[in-house]
Amino acid sequence: MSKTYAEALKWASLLLTKDGIDPDGARYVLMTRADFTPSQLILHRQDLMPETRWQQFQQDVERLRQFEPAQYIVGVAPFFGELFKVTPAVLIPRFETEELVAWVAEEQRTAQTGLDLGTGSGAIGLTLARKLPQTTMTLSDVSPEALAVAKQNAKKQQVAVQFTVSDLFAALPARYDFVVTNLPYIAPEETPVMDQSTLRYEPKLALFAGHHGLAVFEQFVAALPQHLTAGGVAYLEFGYRQEPALRELFAKQLPQAQVTFRRDMADHPRMAKLQF
Repeated sequence: MSKTYAEALKWASLLLTKDGIDPDGARYVLMTRADFTPSQLILHRQDLMPETRWQQFQQDVERLRQFEPAQYIVGVAPFFGELFKVTPAVLIPRFETEELVAWVAEEQRTAQTGLDLGTGSGAIGLTLARKLPQTTMTLSDVSPEALAVAKQNAKKQQVAVQFTVSDLFAALPARYDFVVTNLPYIAPEETPVMDQSTLRYEPKLALFAGHHGLAVFEQFVAALPQHLTAGGVAYLEFGYRQEPALRELFAKQLPQAQVTFRRDMADHPRMAKLQF
């Protein structure tokens, strides 16, 4: 027997909370399946759910109970006002990364060329392509499967960009006015404290890096100067505990760069800019 939307959410919340799982995922899948805005959900909260939707919701909640991310269950994730297709081949875009994109968009209004290195779903690069229409954006990723998802998002959003399969800069001979990247930065030894949904379902290739999470940064900075134009800029996101190690790395490997660190809305150091 079907339930009202309010009853269904209460049922899911009790079940997920008992399992130690954030019940917000149930709200997200319900709203996405029903194509509801938050205000529409309030408006319809006492309406009886169609039987097929109630059956689907029960299946979705069972998947949530297995720690599967809500975004993978419904196949989309929001980022900067757009819905991006996501699969387990790509990381789920995080709200904090919007701050990195806003920083780039604010400062690169005259840039002619830009690179989103390790694009995943394309959330960073496609958002910047919309916000910086004068910029020719290239989106690259080492994973062909991830790049296929980014291409689907570009087609759906009708954004014209260039795509390249590349392990960091290996297949990218060009120079760019700016490079933006969200590299793998989680140390393997951090797995015991990681969120189970991330650990079980998101692509490990995009999450983990050796040498205490710094290995990919070390490769990146070694090649970076050869891939920026004169006066070029790189922007990157990193783990909130990594600022001291990155300061040391940048000072040693890129002494010619002017380095700026920035904190996120939670007041954690999470972003850096390298100006050449």
